[in-house]
Amino acid sequence: MDINYKLVDEKLDFEEKVSIIADEVLYIIKELHQENRQQISSKLIAEKMVWRASLKKLFSDHDRNKPEDSIDSAYLKEISDAILDKLKDLLPSSMTDKLNEIKDSVHSSPDVHNSREWLESPINIIKRHIHSLTSRNKELEEFMVVAMQNLSETEVQLSSELSSQKDKFREDRCFTDQITRNMNTMSVVINVSRNISSIKSVLMNKIVSINSRITEKRAQDMKRLKETENSLEEMGNRMFEMKQEAEVLRRRSQAIEVEAVTDALTGLYNRRGYDDKISETIAHVNRYNIKASFILCDIDYFKKINDNYGHNVGDLALKKMTTLLKERLRINDFIARYGGEEFAIILPHTDLEGATIAGKGLREFIDNAEFSYKGTQIPLTISIGVSEFRKGDDQNSLFDRADHALYLAKKSGRNTVMTEDDVNNSELVLDDADQITEFI
Repeated sequence: MDINYKLVDEKLDFEEKVSIIADEVLYIIKELHQENRQQISSKLIAEKMVWRASLKKLFSDHDRNKPEDSIDSAYLKEISDAILDKLKDLLPSSMTDKLNEIKDSVHSSPDVHNSREWLESPINIIKRHIHSLTSRNKELEEFMVVAMQNLSETEVQLSSELSSQKDKFREDRCFTDQITRNMNTMSVVINVSRNISSIKSVLMNKIVSINSRITEKRAQDMKRLKETENSLEEMGNRMFEMKQEAEVLRRRSQAIEVEAVTDALTGLYNRRGYDDKISETIAHVNRYNIKASFILCDIDYFKKINDNYGHNVGDLALKKMTTLLKERLRINDFIARYGGEEFAIILPHTDLEGATIAGKGLREFIDNAEFSYKGTQIPLTISIGVSEFRKGDDQNSLFDRADHALYLAKKSGRNTVMTEDDVNNSELVLDDADQITEFI
């Protein structure tokens, strides 16, 4: 089933077209992965792209509106940037450095016309990621096999030890019975016999027999004790090895989980981490009726920073913004890189007024901070939209109110803070979310 895009009789802008292409590529990769294709290549993806109705329509519209010779390398480079950025949001941090290298190589190349050629590299990275996941699963499976083997051997040892203890119990009873019989015999002899020599002879024989049996029993017990100690030591070593292996896997799983919710570039929570936290906060607001607010901020003129100074400087701007956000906000405030140059902030136990004060302080703090590259001062400011959690909110309703406030801040000249109340009191008309791209 094709992704449903509104393409009929609509003229899509560049950002929308790039988004469609990126979504289609990701959808096809997911589809191929579900088909358990072992060899995913750019050729295979390109073949599937040919049959996508949305892409047929997209490129037919593009061909009508733009001469074929005007589809230059700059256009393809911008498309590649969008696709690579989409992939960076989905892949773990261990893969993003390679994606950045691909982006740099694409921009340094004087001519990029072969779509299959520049698709091949990110596809290889995705293949390595899938292989990595497969290897981790295989590692876990191997550990479980070894663990089951060790447990089976331990079970055998425990069963053997139980059988040994049963044998020991029988031997102890037999030993006790023999001692009792010998003592009874001695008692009978003493009571019946009147001959001291005869009594003495019987007693000595029985004493010798008892001593011999005690010595034999002691040797059996020592042997059995040694066997038990060896068995317990062996089981202990196995359990220790299993514990160590399980701890290694636990740490790796923790690292993978942290990687899954962490933005590779900034070290902040990523979109997945944001989704988890926003759902948790909404649940707390609804259940305990606590106050909480939401801040959505966007770096002003970020595209110009990339265009004028390069994507490396754009990455430095994002890192600088991360540092400033952490310095200004409270330790219990939640910060995530929502996507691109947008940051989402959750302020627990804070109402709209308090969040507005925090937002204004944050805006001023960033405005006064210095950001430079090779001695050149680069303006770095943010626009902020603020909303407050309400009972009955979901992620979309809360986000939309902050997003509309952010749009108002952009339209009001940027480097300012607007709230959901400001939107309600303004004469701003929001036709659709696509208008926001005009101000980014």
